[in-house]
Amino acid sequence: MTLRELRELATERFGARLERADAEALAQFLVELQPRLPGSQAGGTFSVDGAASGYPEAMREYFAETLHGDPERVAASLWITAVEIWIDAVRAPAE
Repeated sequence: MTLRELRELATERFGARLERADAEALAQFLVELQPRLPGSQAGGTFSVDGAASGYPEAMREYFAETLHGDPERVAASLWITAVEIWIDAVRAPAE
């Protein structure tokens, strides 16, 4: 998915400044996007190329792919990742 495609879908759903977005609505949006994303697999998991032995290695591979990938696709991937991190932070209990 390119940034242009993601932008069109997100602004159609949430408005140009995402004024209709909250954590739950964004989480549902990401669930709906999942089948359209590269690396999406049945069961709600994503894969990266290669045979990562664990989470740290998988994340290093993801970061390397974002450094060398198509800028339009990388920007969309990083936006989605940032939204996932924000959703987790909002849902986390206050410490």
